[in-house]
Amino acid sequence: MGGMRALEWAVMHPSRVSSLLLLACPAAASADQIAWAAPQLRAIRADPGWLGGDYHGSAGPVAGLGIARQIAQVTYRTESELAARFGRFPQGDGRFAVESYLDHHAAKLVRRFDAGSYVVLTEAMNSHDVGRGRGGVSAALGEVQARTLVAGVDSDRLYPLAQQVELAEGIPGSRDVRVVNSPYGHDAFLIETGQVSALVKELLRG
Repeated sequence: MGGMRALEWAVMHPSRVSSLLLLACPAAASADQIAWAAPQLRAIRADPGWLGGDYHGSAGPVAGLGIARQIAQVTYRTESELAARFGRFPQGDGRFAVESYLDHHAAKLVRRFDAGSYVVLTEAMNSHDVGRGRGGVSAALGEVQARTLVAGVDSDRLYPLAQQVELAEGIPGSRDVRVVNSPYGHDAFLIETGQVSALVKELLRG
């Protein structure tokens, strides 16, 4: 969502945004991204603890939120990384190691995040389209005046490089897409700190 917001600011207030870094984000959510989000939302809303969204003061849809996180976590990483880290290794409790990994991330999120916020943020990302009400994506991107650097992750299966190419080609004066090389998929924007900091330095140097 960070990249989506940065892009919106640059289009809404072009004279106020002088530098813009768009990393692993799209001009508009794709059908594939919406499809991955759909079962996450369904899991939360199908949890009996959802109570139509009026669950505060109760335990809330803990199981549904955990399942939503597990689905999302798979999209943040890559098949090759999961295979290398976990393979088909079984644990003594009857679960595969990769299942334990997903359970761990589910438990972490449930402790620190609100289910209603998860729903609202996910729906906001689903509806993201910088071209809405602006004559389409191409017209909207043409409004950007900021010095712009667009980058993507070569292994990102959630927000693939083709979406960053669209941004770079549509924003006036944008440089060629920079590619973060990583086995970690979308999460590379959090993990590959050396490569990401180099992008920031390049943009700020002008």
